Amino acid sequence: MKNLGRINAWWFGYGSPVTMGVVRMSTGFLAFVNLLLLLPDFEAWFTEQGFTPAWFAERWAGGAARLNLLAGVTDDRVTALVFGLALVASVLTMVGLATRVSSIALFVLLVTLHHRTPDILHSGDTLLRQMAFLVMLAPSGAACSLDRLIGLWRGTAPSVPKPVSVWPQRLMQFQVAVVYLTTVWHKMVGTTWRDGTATWYPAHLREFERFPVPAFIDHQPFVALTTYGTLAVEVALGTLVFYQPARKWVLIGGVLLHASIEYRFNIPLFGWVMVSTYSAFFSGEEVTAWAKTLGAKWRRWRLEAVYPDSPGADPAKLRAVQAADAFGLVTFTPGNVRAWSVAGPTGPEEGAVKPRLLSRCVGFWWLWPVYPVWSSLLDKVARVQGRGEGDGRGAEEDMTGEISTQGRSTLR
Repeated sequence: MKNLGRINAWWFGYGSPVTMGVVRMSTGFLAFVNLLLLLPDFEAWFTEQGFTPAWFAERWAGGAARLNLLAGVTDDRVTALVFGLALVASVLTMVGLATRVSSIALFVLLVTLHHRTPDILHSGDTLLRQMAFLVMLAPSGAACSLDRLIGLWRGTAPSVPKPVSVWPQRLMQFQVAVVYLTTVWHKMVGTTWRDGTATWYPAHLREFERFPVPAFIDHQPFVALTTYGTLAVEVALGTLVFYQPARKWVLIGGVLLHASIEYRFNIPLFGWVMVSTYSAFFSGEEVTAWAKTLGAKWRRWRLEAVYPDSPGADPAKLRAVQAADAFGLVTFTPGNVRAWSVAGPTGPEEGAVKPRLLSRCVGFWWLWPVYPVWSSLLDKVARVQGRGEGDGRGAEEDMTGEISTQGRSTLR
């Protein structure tokens, strides 16, 4: 019973939602890139004048009921609208804005487009669709999202994301494991994977060629080595990946496997989709600790930010800015200054203060194209009137001297 309790706690326990947020970002990003790659050939694959008109998809379905909002639609404008909405949904899912709605929309629209033109899909598309489904189920907007930053800004979200049920993350892990185990199962039905010659054949499919490799790779014993090595890595990714001492090495093996496939074969986004799912095998606490450890090693990029200690300073808004600094590169301190100022490891830094802060706050990088919005947000944190990019020099004149000493002692 004790072991059953441990299994139950592992499956249905609570933990940080950070990993699910990371998976959401990668899924939305790859869906967006995938759609962009299809966009130049939209007419060829998604219109009545192309290779796959609507009747083709209906014949492929064989009368089976499928989720396809474009079933029977022959108006190319409607198809283009659905395609455009899918692009929008992928971006919103990636950044985590209205996450629940946008992730549901992404899944429905992605499935619709896949069922509209099924003949251009590969297994990476299938896994991307499955991950979109799991992202839709998960509380993936609870961390690493604009939804959370907006909640912090308004004072309605806690400083640290609340623990959530991790069962959607377990489903993501098992989905990836099942992909690899069923792959091995199907490979063992034939003879080429068992006799050590399987990897020779795709190497001679000219339509998949990308970059050259040394000729000896396509001769024995290297063909047997890559064949059996592939099977060993795939078995490990379906089993040993759940054993924490072996997890890192198993995932490194998977990255090397897909990196070699990505280098040699032209299978768009396949390797990227597969490797992006590996983050699901780490807990949210592990991902957070890794980010902070990495930030501690980037000492030269650390900053001490001093903001006006005015009566109207809003701690909720400051927490939103701090949360966007995923690597903990900035220490925020109130001070006797008229505007924002920064100091690096060697002391006060002059010049454009706010761009320096934005470069560290990765959660707000999307504001680079609309930089004045970022400048306004910082002014609202301390309830001060913005003074333009020269505010760094003006503020330095008002320093009490503490930033010079405190900045050096804190950041070194």
